[in-house]
Amino acid sequence: MQLNFDSSVNSFYSVQKRIMQCYSLYPQQLPWKRWLHNVNFIIIFGFFLMMLNLLLLMYIVINIGDMNEVIKGFFLLATCSACSLKILSLKFNILDLERLFAHMHDAEFKPLSLEEQRIFLNARQLSHTTRNSYGAVSVCALTTLLLTQCIIDNTQLPLDTYDPFQGERGSFGFCFMYVNHCCALSSACFINIAFDSLCCSIFIFIRCQLDIFALRLQSIGKSLNSEVATDAEMLQQLKHCIHYHKRIIELTSDIEAIVYKPISVQIFCSVLVLTANFYSMSQSTGETLLLLKMFIYQSCMLLQIFIICYFAGEITERSYGLPHDLYKSNWVGAHRTNQRLLLMLMLRLDLPLRIKTLNSSHSFDLMLFSSIVNCSYSYFALLKRVNS
Repeated sequence: MQLNFDSSVNSFYSVQKRIMQCYSLYPQQLPWKRWLHNVNFIIIFGFFLMMLNLLLLMYIVINIGDMNEVIKGFFLLATCSACSLKILSLKFNILDLERLFAHMHDAEFKPLSLEEQRIFLNARQLSHTTRNSYGAVSVCALTTLLLTQCIIDNTQLPLDTYDPFQGERGSFGFCFMYVNHCCALSSACFINIAFDSLCCSIFIFIRCQLDIFALRLQSIGKSLNSEVATDAEMLQQLKHCIHYHKRIIELTSDIEAIVYKPISVQIFCSVLVLTANFYSMSQSTGETLLLLKMFIYQSCMLLQIFIICYFAGEITERSYGLPHDLYKSNWVGAHRTNQRLLLMLMLRLDLPLRIKTLNSSHSFDLMLFSSIVNCSYSYFALLKRVNS
C-alpha cells in the first residue's frame, strides 16, 4: 500500500483553508492584494456580520417589552455573535494555525506499518464524512431559514430585525435589507462550516495519532532480532515512543490554544440559542412550516455542539487507554533500566490529554454536551414559567 503522506494530511484541512481564504483571513505580501483583502474582510465582517448584529440588537431593544419578539431576535444574535468571534479568532491566530498545519506534516506523525496506514486512512475518511455531513446540514438549515419566510409571507424580510427603511416589497430599502440578511447569514454559515469541521478534523487527526501510538506501545520488546540486541533495541523503541508522545502533546496543546476561546463562547451562545429555540417552538402551535424551520435549525445547532464535544472527548477517552496498551508490551523480560523507563512512561500516560474550555476544570466531551442540553431545557422551563 503506497501512501502519499503530505497529500493525505493536507486533505484534513484543505477545503476549510479555501473557505477561510475567501474571507481574506490570510495575510498578503503584495500591497494591492493586501488592500483588496482588507476591503473584502471589511465587507464580510463589518458590513454584513456586524451590521446584522447591530440590527438584531436594536430590534431586541425596541421590542424589549415583548418576550416573543425578543426571543426571535436573540436566537439569531447569539449565533451571529459567535460567528463574528470565530472570524476574529482566525484572523488573529492565522499564522499559528498555519504553523499547526505545517507540524501535522512532520515525519514523526507518518504511519510506518500497513496497520498504521489503515488507521490513518480511516481517520482521513472520517474527517471527510464529518465535514461533508455537517456542511450539508448547515446549508440545509441556512436554506430553510432564508426561504421559509418567502413561502409564509413574501412581503416580509427573511429575518426579524430592525428595518431602518421600513420599505415595502420591491422598494430599494426592502431589496437592500433582503440582500444584507442573505449575505450575512450565508457568511456566518460557511465560517461555521469551516471552523467547526476544521476543529473536528484536527481532533480526528490527533485521535488517529494516539491509535498509532498505542500500536507502537504494544509492540515494544516484541519481534526483536537477537538476545544480545534485545535491551538496546527496546531502549531505542522506548525513546522513540517517548519522543512521539511528546509531539502529540505539543500538537494537542497548539490546537487547544487556538480554538478553546471561540469554541467556549460558541458553547455559551449555543445554550442561549437552544433555549430561545425551545421557547419559540413551544409558542408556534399549528404553524407547520415554521416549526419545521425551527426543528432543522435546532438540529443543526445540536450537531454543531455534538461533533466538537464528541471528537474532542475521543482524544481524552483514547488517552485513558494508553497505559493498558503499554502494559501489553514485552516488559516482563526487559532489563531493569528499561523497566524503570517503562514505569516512568506509564506514570506520564496516566495524565490524559484534554481539550479544555475557558474554565480549565472542564473539557470538551460528551458530558459537557449533555450538560448543555440539560441546561438549555432547564432555562427554557424557567423562561416558560416566568412568562406564563
